[in-house]
Amino acid sequence: MKNILYLHAGAELYGSDKVLLQLVAGLDKSKFNPIVVLPENGPLVGVLEKAGIKTEIVHYPILRRKYFNPKGLCQYAFGYLKSCKVLSQLAEKYQIDLIHVNTLAVLEGIILKKRIHKPLIWHVHEILLSPKFIWKLTAYLSAKYADKIVVVSNATGDHLRKAGYAKPNQIVTIYNGIKLPDQSEKTDFRQEFNIPKDAIVFGHVGRINAWKRQGDFLQASLKLMPDYPNMHILFSGNAFKGEEWREEDLKKKIQASDYADRIHYLGFQRDINRVYRTLNVLVSTSNGRETFSMVVAEAMADGKAIIAYNIGGPAELVVNGQTGYLARALDVDDLIEKMHQFIRNPALANNFGKSGQSRIIDDFSETEFVNLFQKLYLELKS
Repeated sequence: MKNILYLHAGAELYGSDKVLLQLVAGLDKSKFNPIVVLPENGPLVGVLEKAGIKTEIVHYPILRRKYFNPKGLCQYAFGYLKSCKVLSQLAEKYQIDLIHVNTLAVLEGIILKKRIHKPLIWHVHEILLSPKFIWKLTAYLSAKYADKIVVVSNATGDHLRKAGYAKPNQIVTIYNGIKLPDQSEKTDFRQEFNIPKDAIVFGHVGRINAWKRQGDFLQASLKLMPDYPNMHILFSGNAFKGEEWREEDLKKKIQASDYADRIHYLGFQRDINRVYRTLNVLVSTSNGRETFSMVVAEAMADGKAIIAYNIGGPAELVVNGQTGYLARALDVDDLIEKMHQFIRNPALANNFGKSGQSRIIDDFSETEFVNLFQKLYLELKS
């Protein structure tokens, strides 16, 4: 039995949160005992506990921009050292054999590894573009201290290798696994928001932040909506704590448009499959920081067509012209043209959706995802 300590960056139910949940819940419990440590309370805690996963809350600092100033660095250092003492005590309490750090934003695994002398897996879900110093720093630290660096896409691994610190064979790609939704569920948001059954609905799902570029989707949609009264769009997601202004700014832009009655803001939705069932097409406008895109993969699993910028992880998921369209990166005009394709030919969405679902079943199964991690865990000797 291997006791594995997981260090994660939050307690919500977005992409990397759901990946962690999927992994620890899917482990063979006769061989692996997961203990998840989170820096705060939140929806993920209850779901983990319901799944029978031991969960601890330790208020360790997460590497965020708010610390990138003299005062912030002092706060970070104080919180880091204080929390590492608590983490060491937990590692002793649970007799930890292996450490799994679930994001580059959590650096506490470094001290923990040095104190308990156990293997460290660094699971990287992000591509850091700026500030360049942080990219270089996290690339260096992960290469120096991780026994294995697991990346969620080839694009993520390539970006880490560019920093020049990774050792040969240290970086391994394990794509996220996707669970097919319950096909018996039929409810969606159309009736609630007075969306006609025959309307074509484009949707954007994910964190409200700069690099998800919700503004690109809104801009493209507002260009099309005057000519297509049967077109509706929706947004689902919220902002990080402290960045609620981004959410309010998006709402103001929606209300200031002439089509607020056809633009639906859902906020964060725990039942994300209900959101997908409302859509005809999911649109991903993330920039090059998008490493995999659980949203794209989940929508494909739900049988939805995709439009995504041809960049990062989505470019590895979407087969252009078969499961959706890849638009030129950050090109709103090309995004408009790709949306136009589905408006002109609504049957495309259904055809592409079926192909996308088959691709998820064949190439991105939940079972394969868990098995690859279990194999890696067994390879690393305590």
